[in-house]
Amino acid sequence: MASTPQDVQRYSVRMHRWVTVLWLASLILVVLERFSAASIQFVRGGFAAAGLRTLGCQAVAAVPELLFVVALWWIRQALADFARGELFGQSVTRMLDRVGVAVALGAAARIFIVPGACRLLGVNPGYWIAFDAAGLVVGATGLALKAIAGALRHALTIQSELNEIF
Repeated sequence: MASTPQDVQRYSVRMHRWVTVLWLASLILVVLERFSAASIQFVRGGFAAAGLRTLGCQAVAAVPELLFVVALWWIRQALADFARGELFGQSVTRMLDRVGVAVALGAAARIFIVPGACRLLGVNPGYWIAFDAAGLVVGATGLALKAIAGALRHALTIQSELNEIF
């Protein structure tokens, strides 16, 4: 059974609500997980250097997670566009571009930057690079989304040229 544009719109309305809840929960959890214990340690330690280093490491570790939360926000925006009936065009390519870049950068930062930055701050995770097969797949998926956006943008340009001719 083929989906009609109205089916896609109804589904997008439901998914927009679900992704909004997921986005809000993710944002709250990132803030609580990364900063609650480190802030308590920082304050209880009398603003000692160890607490400051831990808080700095948690701030660096939050950057990739916040990039993923931003990617969820952009997905949410694209779903809102779909719900309004904008199924093709700029909203899709913009979302794929933005989400692809955010996810790829977040995965790369999580694997290559966070462990070294924490180590330089004096919080030794025991390694310089956090090899993570899932993180590599997420990063590659982000790059693929960016490539798909470029191909779709090119197809839309060709379609508009054909529309002008005919």
